[in-house]
Formats: sequence, structure tokens, C-alpha cells
Amino acid sequence: MRITTLTLSAVLMTGSAAIADVYIPEGELGTVLHLDRSFNEMGRIEGLDNVHGLAGAPERGILVAGSLSESTPGDVAKPAAVSEEEHAAHHGGGNTAKPDAVSLVTLVDADSREIRRRIEVPGIVHHVGISSDERFAAVTHPGLDAVSVIDLESGQVTATVATGPIPEYAVADPKTGNFLVSNAGNATISVLDPEDGIVTRNFKLQGPPKHIQFDADTRQLIVSESDNGTVSIVDADSGEILDRFDIGGELHGVAVDPDAIWSSARERNLVVRVDRSTGERLEVNVGSEPYHMARVEDALLVSSAGKPELWILDPETLELRQTIATNSTAHQFAVMP
Repeated sequence: MRITTLTLSAVLMTGSAAIADVYIPEGELGTVLHLDRSFNEMGRIEGLDNVHGLAGAPERGILVAGSLSESTPGDVAKPAAVSEEEHAAHHGGGNTAKPDAVSLVTLVDADSREIRRRIEVPGIVHHVGISSDERFAAVTHPGLDAVSVIDLESGQVTATVATGPIPEYAVADPKTGNFLVSNAGNATISVLDPEDGIVTRNFKLQGPPKHIQFDADTRQLIVSESDNGTVSIVDADSGEILDRFDIGGELHGVAVDPDAIWSSARERNLVVRVDRSTGERLEVNVGSEPYHMARVEDALLVSSAGKPELWILDPETLELRQTIATNSTAHQFAVMP
């Protein structure tokens, strides 16, 4: 097995940042916990709708939150800062046919934690990705086998694109401007051009991809093939599988930096670290059902699907440094450098 090496920029591309605040969605409660760079609690964003997917656009100063709940088209409260005319334009004004059910994508001011805008999209949203130039958001609709593209300047849904069965995650490719989308239902990765609203290619994996991370320097995709217990390293240009790490059991989150890969071995109640240069494994039982994860500064953040809490771990030793109680299960973290 060939062990690949990531460069320093991968730290930024995969969720670790030098100076960062972290935002933690708390699901059905409709709240997002805000932590500062030292992981102190700074307050909560409220008034969201079953928020699971969350991503940040630092230059715009906004968070993009997706909802796992459906609502009636047109039944959207207008944020105070938006005029009636703007509100109608962003929620299907005119004679365009509306879907039977929608969900809400909410744009939130990261500093003030105030809601700027709500946008209707067809179908529930699982995860959210932001393009590298922060022009577009991509939100996955596992129930529709599609991804919606949102223009963050206008607040308009510009396309809803069929990618493949059960799309899970969307990550940005800064070189091409495209999104890479994991389709768990047919073990493929789709390359989505948000400008034209089309899929330009697909490539096949050996197992169903769910959580993914992208390293821009090496142009490698780190893929959690969760159902078969494997983490794969894939060439983002050719689709060639470069490495496969057998973690075992059902997996969930994945994180990476230049030295290591981390996996949430949810079924086995383990956080697993794989040294990229030696392949050496470290497995630690921190708590019940490790779930979402991210590398942030000098820490590894892991949530639990079994208990409402977030673990702050030493990324080298996996020693538990701190446990933060959350009000509900913590989902897709947004890191705002």
C-alpha cells in the first residue's frame, strides 16, 4: 500500500485553521452552539429549523445552515433586515411552479448570530458545502438524489442537479471551481460545475462514500466509505484509488492533516488515528458512537451520536482534553478562520 503525503495547505482545506471559531449545529432544537478559538462557549444561534448541515463563508462573514425538516412552500418568515420585495424574490416570487414540499437554507451573520435570509430549496438538506470563491453553496438532497446550487450573492437557487443516489457531502475544488459530491447509493463521486449547473463526470469507488474531505495541494479526496469500514485516498483528477485503510465497522466522520487521517469508527465506539508515513494505528474509546469530526488548530473535535456532547482530543495521542455538553447531537461543524 502506497502512503501518500499531504502538504500544509491541506490543514486549511480539511477543516483545520490557525485562528478559528467553531459553530456546532444542534439538530432538531434549531440552534447552533458558537465556540471561540479556545473552545469557550460564546452563545447560540437560534431560530433555525432542524439544522444538520452547516458551512462557513469567512469572507462574506456568513454561515449557511441547511434543514432536515420539510415545510410548506412560501411559508417562510421574513428576516427583519430584508424588504418584502427582496423576500419575495428569494422565495420563488413570480409564476415559477413550486415543489410540494421544501426545506429552508438559512444565511446567518457569524459575528452577530442574526439571521440574514431564508431560502427555500426542494427537499431536505443533509450537508452543505461552500465554493472556494464563496460565490456558491451546494446543499445535498439525499431524498431527491440531487444537489441544489445557491448563489450566495443573490440568494437564489440557480440549479438543482441530479448527481446520484443518496448524495451525502459536497466539498469545493479551488482549482476548477467545481464541487465534488459523494453519492452513497451507487458508490460514486460526481464532479458538479456550479456555474453551469451540470455534472461533468463521475468516477466509481469500491464502497459507498459518505463524509469526504479534499486536499487542494495533492489534489486528493479523502473518503469515508462508511458501510464497509474503509477510508480511501482518491486522485481527484483521475479517480484512481491511491490508498485504502481498513478501519472496520460502520464509520462516520473523517479528518486529515499532513501527518494523519482520523476516522469515527462509530459502530466500534472508537476514534482511530492512522499515521500517513508509517500506517501505524492508534484506536481510543473516548465515548459512545463517535460522529462528526474536524481538525481545528491543535485539536481534534469529535461529536457523539450516543450522548449530547463534544470531545476535544489531542490529535497525536487522542487523549481527551475537554468535554463540552451540547443541547442535542452535534452535526456538521463549521470552522470560521
